[in-house]
Amino acid sequence: MGRPPGNGGPAFRFTAQEVVEMEAILQEHNNTMPAREILVALAEKFSNSPERKGRMLVQMKQVWNWFQNKRYSIRAKSTKPPGKLTISPTFRDDSNPMRNMPQPMAASVAASIAAPTGRSNSILSLFIFLV
Repeated sequence: MGRPPGNGGPAFRFTAQEVVEMEAILQEHNNTMPAREILVALAEKFSNSPERKGRMLVQMKQVWNWFQNKRYSIRAKSTKPPGKLTISPTFRDDSNPMRNMPQPMAASVAASIAAPTGRSNSILSLFIFLV
């Protein structure tokens, strides 16, 4: 649940009451990000609460991150396919064991190589005539 702080201090956690309040605000806003003023007001309210008073301040960025992560989590759950993926076994046809082997060249390609047509044929005839 998050990275521990790099300075060795205690990890920041929202209290259960704070989470309930933020979830209610998120639902009021139809899972959209509340205005900056609301986030600042929440951070100040949480910082002045009796559980935190004088110990740990809640930054607006921490409240913003909670909303952003919660919105992402809700969106990920809604696009997740329901249930397990079921794969039915398929029949494997091994009747043609050489299906991945290259096919022999077509007869028309071999014939065009053996008997060139057009200008090169006339040059060949001229060469034979001169010899």
